[in-house]
Amino acid sequence: MQRAPENQEREIALVHHKTGVKKSFILRPFRPGDEDAVMKCVSEEYGDTYYRREYYDKELLSRKANNGGLFLFLAYCGDDVCGIQSIISHAPSETRLEAASQIFRKDYRGYGLPYELVKYTYEAAKALNPSCIYASTVVFHDITQRMCEEAGMVPVAFNLGSHLTSRMHNSFSLGSSEKYAQAILILPVGRKDAGEIYIHPDIASSVRRLYEELGVGYNIVSGIPSDDDTAVPEHTELDVSVNEREQSVSITVSEIGSDLIQKVREVRSCHDGGYWTMQLILPTDRSPALRAYEELVREGFFYAGIRPLCSDREQIFMQYTGGVRFCFDEYKLTDRFRILMDEIIRLKRISEAGPCGG
Repeated sequence: MQRAPENQEREIALVHHKTGVKKSFILRPFRPGDEDAVMKCVSEEYGDTYYRREYYDKELLSRKANNGGLFLFLAYCGDDVCGIQSIISHAPSETRLEAASQIFRKDYRGYGLPYELVKYTYEAAKALNPSCIYASTVVFHDITQRMCEEAGMVPVAFNLGSHLTSRMHNSFSLGSSEKYAQAILILPVGRKDAGEIYIHPDIASSVRRLYEELGVGYNIVSGIPSDDDTAVPEHTELDVSVNEREQSVSITVSEIGSDLIQKVREVRSCHDGGYWTMQLILPTDRSPALRAYEELVREGFFYAGIRPLCSDREQIFMQYTGGVRFCFDEYKLTDRFRILMDEIIRLKRISEAGPCGG
C-alpha cells in the first residue's frame, strides 16, 4: 500500500451551533514539525492516560508518521491546533485502513469540525483503495458513532475490555464499567463481495443483517457438518497479543485445528481473573468455524459482531469477559448500535448460562 496522497490544504468556515460565532479553519495533512501540536491536543484531553502511547513520545510519533504506517490529519484555527484524526495502515497482513484517533480540543467543539475532518481524511483513505475503512469509536458518547454513520459507515461489532476504564481520563463521563468498550464500524471501499462464509445458525440472522447493511455480496453456509464431513487440521495456528498494562488479550486465529480449545485454555490460564478480558478473531471462510463457534461458546466466549472485508478472509469477533463488570445500559449508542448490542447481550447471557471450561 503506497503512502497517503498529499491532500491539498482545505479552508472552511463554520458557525458554532450555540453561539453563532463564525470561524475559519484549515484542514491539512501532518508535516514534520507538527509533533508538538499533536501531542498538545492529546494531552489536553487525556492527560497522560491515552492508550496510543506514541502520542507521548515525539521521536516515536515522528517515526511512525513518516514511515507510511500512520497518517495524521490536523485542523487549525490560525496558529492554534484544534484537533487531529489518524489513519493507520495494517499492510501487508491486512487490506483495511483504520480510522483511529480523533481528538478535538474543548475550545473548538460545537462547530461541526470533526465531521469535516472525517470527510477530508476519508478522501485520502479512499484514494489508496483499501478493501475497507475500519473505525473504533467510544461508547461514552455517540457523537463519533453518528458522524461515522453519516459518512456511510455501518455498525458491525463491539470490542469489550480493550482498556481499563480507571486508566482513562477525559472531559466526558466514562460510566461505571470496569473496562472500556469500543463500537466498531466498517465502510466498504475496494472489496464488494465477502464470498462464502460459514456462520453458526445461532448468529446467522445477525450476520446476514449486517452484510445486507454493508451492501456487499455474501453467501452464508449454516449447516453444521458431522465430524466425518469436516477435515480439521490437528494443529491450530494463532497469534496472541497480550497487553499487561490494560489486562487484555487479543487472539487472532489463522488456522482452526482440533486443539483450538486446548490452546485457548492455555492462554486463559495465564491471563484470567482480575480485569483480564480476551477478544478472539475467528476466521469464517471454512467449515471448521461452525464447530469452533460452539466450542468457544461452551468456554464462555460470546459473539460480539463481524469483522468483514478487512483481509483476504472473513472473520467474526468472539469475546470473553470473565467476571469484569460492564454496564451496558450506560452506553451512549446510536439506534443501529443499540440493536446490535441487544443481540450481543442476549448471546452473552446464553453463554454464561452454559458450562464454562477452564
